[in-house]
Amino acid sequence: MKKNKSILLLSFALASQIFVSCEDSIDKVNSPIPYESIGGYDNSDEIASNHLVSKFSFDGNIEDSKGGITGGTGTNVSYETGVKGNAYRGSASSFISYENVAGSVVNLKSITISMWIKTDPHTGGAQSLFMLPKKTDFWGNIFTLIEGTGPATTMLMKNHIQRDVTPSIPWAGQFIEHGGTNVLPNMFGAWKHLVWTYNGVSSTYSLYIDGQKAAIPASIAKRYASDPLTGGNPFGELASSEVSKFIIGGYQQHLGAPWSNPDGWMLHYTGLMDEFRIYDAALTDNEVTALYKLEKDKR
Repeated sequence: MKKNKSILLLSFALASQIFVSCEDSIDKVNSPIPYESIGGYDNSDEIASNHLVSKFSFDGNIEDSKGGITGGTGTNVSYETGVKGNAYRGSASSFISYENVAGSVVNLKSITISMWIKTDPHTGGAQSLFMLPKKTDFWGNIFTLIEGTGPATTMLMKNHIQRDVTPSIPWAGQFIEHGGTNVLPNMFGAWKHLVWTYNGVSSTYSLYIDGQKAAIPASIAKRYASDPLTGGNPFGELASSEVSKFIIGGYQQHLGAPWSNPDGWMLHYTGLMDEFRIYDAALTDNEVTALYKLEKDKR
């Protein structure tokens, strides 16, 4: 009888060891699997981190997590589900005004603007996604507009850059227009990752949609300080001037004094916007692709 008890206790001990061993093995198998890096990055904020000067995620607030643009006041602002967390929901009367702009944004020499947008065609004017205002001019320093094209499948987008220097140059303020044969296809009704860059060293503009570099002609990509047909020099580094405030979803004219009232064609942005970023450098092709993939992966 004692012998049988000894055998039973030994069997129980061996079974317990096997169970614990299996349990340890299961724990190891089921431990969290680390995310695979994309382009050498684990999350979107690692990309050109030293050059990221402003970032608006719109996760239930209007704050710039980098502190480059502060003192925000939202007018008729609401939020919906975005690509990462929440997104800014625009309307015919919505916008965000900011009182303070740091030197890191004022003194941009090169730039990358990155954002996710989801919008529909509109008519009657041009919607402003954002604007870095200029107190003494009808136009601002840097901004992005979407022209009204009606129920169409292509987007007519305009970006604006500024170089106010002494002595002045003939083409100080430039509209970079994606119109005519260069309109943007398949931009409506779904989330699209929109990035544009300007490299002040090479005087080169680039556009990316969903991580892919758009094929644009040299007449758009290469920027000049004056007419290149008469010996114009490259545009050079950006130089904003008379900067006051910042606006998302509208024009500087929507901010009141010192600007006049907005013209009838100046429309608020009515779509969704998420993960709006400003860099003080032109991101590389690989960096833009990685940014798109990581944000899409909610990282």
